[in-house]
Amino acid sequence: MRLKQQEPYVYAVARIHANEKYLLSAHDLEQLIVSNDLTAAIHYLSDKGWGLPDLMQNKPNELIAYETDRTWKLIDELMGDDTSFEVLRITNDYHNLKAAIKLHWLDENRLNASGCFLKYGTIPIERITSAVADNNFSRLPEQFAVTASKAFEVLTQTKSGQMVDVIIDNATLFAIDEAGKKSESTLLKQYAQMTIDMTNIKSAVRCLNMGKSLSFAEQAIARCGSLNIEKLLKAACTDEEAVYDCLKGTEYEAAIEKLQQSVSAFECWCGNKIIKLIKPQLRNYFTIEPIVAYILARENELKLARLIMSAKQNSISAQALRERLRDTYV
Repeated sequence: MRLKQQEPYVYAVARIHANEKYLLSAHDLEQLIVSNDLTAAIHYLSDKGWGLPDLMQNKPNELIAYETDRTWKLIDELMGDDTSFEVLRITNDYHNLKAAIKLHWLDENRLNASGCFLKYGTIPIERITSAVADNNFSRLPEQFAVTASKAFEVLTQTKSGQMVDVIIDNATLFAIDEAGKKSESTLLKQYAQMTIDMTNIKSAVRCLNMGKSLSFAEQAIARCGSLNIEKLLKAACTDEEAVYDCLKGTEYEAAIEKLQQSVSAFECWCGNKIIKLIKPQLRNYFTIEPIVAYILARENELKLARLIMSAKQNSISAQALRERLRDTYV
């Protein structure tokens, strides 16, 4: 059964809520943290229903990929080719563009390096890679093509991978902004704005820490979102207090303390703010929002599971892990 945008979401949401009981809780994360090693952590996830037996051989990347597939296959089963989730998917398109351009520059034969690309974007990966290989972007959506052409030209002329990142990351935020404004979902609109604002804050801090010029900051910080961009641009070239001042009186004022600690602490705060945003959807049955919330909740737990498994591989302490963990949806 596939539901259309204009029809009630009761059936789809009921399926989603049924799947929420399999999401990892704070207790589950603690059990993963205290597990003896990677094998024990993966075994715990297996007991929670993750993966298949042939993925239980200390292959965390394959396990994460499998669970990502499970999430989007469920969404496709419930929603078909519904375009409502564009806000959540277009980031993958721009990541894939970045990967395709850099791989093309390094070695054309490496364009088939599938591990560098992310599935579940809105544009087929093959279309992006072939456009880059041919240096012909006319087959891509208009604004995406403009970004692709600009990034390709910059890398060719300057050989600066950093500038490619800046151009594509900036365009990503504008695409998220446009998709958020078009969305009929209040939650997706809020998520889009938060994503833009949080990314702009991180970009400002990064520019400041790297001693970048105003002209660089103007390329790195997107002129969208709810923050005062002109003020943020100047702050990115001034000092930390100027950046903090940009956040006072906004919904990000509480993040100042985290920024004073570290960028990692701020990123953790951002993740928790998103979880706080979506938690009310646990009790909603009649809109698309619980489906959006479930996708974000799954993305969050997959990031946390990846972090913990990586820590097990690299012998990172349990305490260091706990300091980086975000809240869970359930």
